[in-house]
Amino acid sequence: MLGTLTSLISIVLPASVIGVSEDLRVKTVRAGLIGRAAAIFRVNEVVIYLDDHSAGSLDNQRVFSKLLRYMVVPQYLRKIVFKKDEDLRFAGLLPPLKIPSHTVPSSIKHVTPGSFRLASIVKAVRNRVVLEAGLEKKLVAPVPSPTFKAGEGDMVLISVEEPSKLSAKIVGSDLSPFYLGYRVASPKITLGKFLRSVDATKIGTSKHGVLAWRRVHELKTIVSGSERIMIVFGSPSMGLREILAREKTNVEDVLDILINTVGDQGTETIRTEEALYITLPLISSLSKGYLEA
Repeated sequence: MLGTLTSLISIVLPASVIGVSEDLRVKTVRAGLIGRAAAIFRVNEVVIYLDDHSAGSLDNQRVFSKLLRYMVVPQYLRKIVFKKDEDLRFAGLLPPLKIPSHTVPSSIKHVTPGSFRLASIVKAVRNRVVLEAGLEKKLVAPVPSPTFKAGEGDMVLISVEEPSKLSAKIVGSDLSPFYLGYRVASPKITLGKFLRSVDATKIGTSKHGVLAWRRVHELKTIVSGSERIMIVFGSPSMGLREILAREKTNVEDVLDILINTVGDQGTETIRTEEALYITLPLISSLSKGYLEA
């Protein structure tokens, strides 16, 4: 799900971000911190990569991805989109995102014609679909095209055409006037293979990288005009150089630049959620032209 940004911003995180504890409550809380940071800085995509192909890494990727997806779905659709699931047992610990798609009116009398909101398809009847949109009554919309693929339970963006007649229109997410949240990707490959497979400006983060504030002009040149910017983070126990070295891959072969956004840090390590709050304001501001290099 995409909002409207100058560049599409993806953050690439290891599954082990939530794997520092086996306690599902701890995993849930850590995922919540990541989801909040992503939403605050209007991230378009969160990619969760595998540290390795172990059962533990695959489990962490599944839980992490599911928790992030749960957060981004509006509260009024969660019981439809998500069935009862052990991985979501402590979902009540997740902080609300309060993004625009979550704060739409809950009463039809407060909905203005042409306003946008997310809805879930309840059923299809001939060339029309019935939609749950978090209102007192369900809405109805025509199938937008013969090639329309979404089915029951899928989430779509709609424009409420005539609230009093409960009529709506399914539209593309690119038409949304507000940020819809991030999408979540869970590639079943390790980091090096993933980075080789995508077309984007790729920025790695590491305490061994070049100091970002001394290379702001170069960094701005790299991100300016980029349609997709991908910010890559290492794991709690291993930096990007070490992670990629296991695949016999050099950082320079898969990243456009490796930066240190902290400098003379006072702590031995910086947690991923902390690194997000430090790095995203810089890259996002440069990509939008808010900072002069």
